[in-house]
Amino acid sequence: MLFCKNCGNQISKEAGFCKNCGEKIVIPLKWWEKNKFFAWFRKRILILAGFVVLVFIILIVIGQNYQTGGVEISQTTQDEISQSVVNILCPSTVQGEESSGGSGTIINEDGLILTNSHIVPQDKTNLHVDETGCLVVLPDPTSGQPKDVYLAHPIVIPDLSDKYDLAYMKIYSAYYDEDKKQYAGEYPRKFPAFDDTKRCKNENVQLGEPVRIFGYPAISGGYTLTITDGVVSSFPGDGLIVTSAKISHGNSGGLAIDKYGCMLGVPSMVSSDEAESLGVIYSMDLVRKFDNEVTTYVNSLK
Repeated sequence: MLFCKNCGNQISKEAGFCKNCGEKIVIPLKWWEKNKFFAWFRKRILILAGFVVLVFIILIVIGQNYQTGGVEISQTTQDEISQSVVNILCPSTVQGEESSGGSGTIINEDGLILTNSHIVPQDKTNLHVDETGCLVVLPDPTSGQPKDVYLAHPIVIPDLSDKYDLAYMKIYSAYYDEDKKQYAGEYPRKFPAFDDTKRCKNENVQLGEPVRIFGYPAISGGYTLTITDGVVSSFPGDGLIVTSAKISHGNSGGLAIDKYGCMLGVPSMVSSDEAESLGVIYSMDLVRKFDNEVTTYVNSLK
């Protein structure tokens, strides 16, 4: 609280003149404000403190990027990607042969799914699935838990699927239990198709760049969507990408993306020794070659 030295009227710190007598108000400096060294030190300690805070923030951001493999996509984008990666289970018609399954990615709104051919029970001449086909489970994108269940026919292209180990699934119905009660999901509907056309900034895959894998590996139970991170570890040739991101049985047919959410390829194999394992991705070069040859094959049938 301040008072005018001339008339004793109470004044505020912001006032330049006393409202009562008009006397100019001069507020005396504190001792640390008069001391030039202290003023110099105080100014620089504030600058230093600001610099320390900035460095701390930068380290947090770098740490987060390191922990996530440097993937920069937002949570919203990750949810959009997650809902397009499905779990696949194909019961075998051959007695004694176990059911097979893996992962897949919805590639159009009609329910067409890209996956690996080897997850479909088959021999060199026949598919070991009946007219019901395979179960396809869509996840809750935020939790990864199973949500909607559908039925799909596997589409294995003669010779080409064996050559590229790639195939399709086509959803044709919602799944119903034995009491003819719909289990989950609506059909027909528009399915959440993967679309990276606005996210692909550079499709030239480079050694050491971040990789994120989406799928349903058995190691995490096989029923919930699982995400792992790593980097591009090597290019062994033949259109393959080796990654440090964890891939195991059940990941086959899933999705590999770069840090922008652009598709890198299809996780398909594991390369391992007694101590460690690395994942193998079929690159987009192989996917595009397969797609082009399938188009040529379909056109030849017309």
